[in-house]
Amino acid sequence: MVVDVYDVVVVGAGVMGSATAYWLSRAGKRVALLEQFSPAHVRASSADESRTIRYQYRGQAAYTRMVAGAVKLWKEFDRRSGTDFYRETGTITLQTRPDFEPLLDGYQGLCDLGYEPRWLDAQDVRREFPQFANVDSGYIMEGVGGYIAAGPATRALAEAAAEQGADVFTDAEVVELRESGGRVTSVTTRDGRTFEGGVFVATAGPWTARLLPDLPVRVQPTAARLHYLRPENPAAYESPRLTPFSVMDTQFYGIPVHWRGCVKVADDMIGEPFDPDRDREHEDPGALAKLRDFLGRHMPGLRDAEVVYSKTCTYSMTPDSDFIIDRVPNLDNALVAAGFSGHGFKFGILIGQIMADLATCGRTGWDLSRFRLDREASAVSQHW
Repeated sequence: MVVDVYDVVVVGAGVMGSATAYWLSRAGKRVALLEQFSPAHVRASSADESRTIRYQYRGQAAYTRMVAGAVKLWKEFDRRSGTDFYRETGTITLQTRPDFEPLLDGYQGLCDLGYEPRWLDAQDVRREFPQFANVDSGYIMEGVGGYIAAGPATRALAEAAAEQGADVFTDAEVVELRESGGRVTSVTTRDGRTFEGGVFVATAGPWTARLLPDLPVRVQPTAARLHYLRPENPAAYESPRLTPFSVMDTQFYGIPVHWRGCVKVADDMIGEPFDPDRDREHEDPGALAKLRDFLGRHMPGLRDAEVVYSKTCTYSMTPDSDFIIDRVPNLDNALVAAGFSGHGFKFGILIGQIMADLATCGRTGWDLSRFRLDREASAVSQHW
């Protein structure tokens, strides 16, 4: 039996795993990146064409600071690779009724950190963003935040890791994790390949509970639906006339015209538990009816727009919607990054850097205390 030996073995090539392999290989480490399908495959939480990059976090300063750190790294990656995955368009956050507390907390949190969100009353919204109706107020972050080409960026990180010497294995589903003396000694894939390493990093997204079933903070895959609509008047929905947006008290968000001339509109509500092996592209009449109701009320120009593509996006939820970034209990050389709870992609390149630092030197400059596995994870109804 052939056994491959590495400094670090990374299981899962979504954005977190691909970024971890990128930073490790950039540091000269011998890395294996194992993916059961391929990077940014349709079932992955890191798939799809776009993700919003927002700085507002309902007053949670730690997350906002991490967003700023991640944006710096995304910009650097674009410069190094000659790409433009990150688009800094600004963002708008709206409410349909006054004094929606999560929106106000986000606005104040940004102000407290020295950002300058501009408040919009109903008249301002009608004048500057006529795409919306029945909106009370909100705020705009001008030139701060935007969106990123999610699937392409994930694939580019994996490709960059390979160019830097990492071995990237697709169709490599890990089915066994072998332990001895409080350490992981190797992992084995379904086709019988064995990989040994000094450190093992689990970035398995919605499959985390299968790989690590005994984690004290559970990762539950849930379903959320996204849609791409082709507007009759595309120019009205292009940046800068429209930025990535959230109508926060409806839990719908969207991104201006990008992929195939379409606007993305998605439901951000924590959905029902979802088997990550299920088909993502099945029809969902209930989700479509909910979308049409939102559009009819708040974006009437898109109410009858053609739905070009629709799919189920998988959120890997923790009970409190905070991430898991920690050592695996009772396994000294195993790390886990998981439970990104529908708001993690934007941090991917930073999480990869953090995991690489933990794997190589056992520490990072970021405060990870809220992401520990020994926390009290109280249930929430909506992610951060």
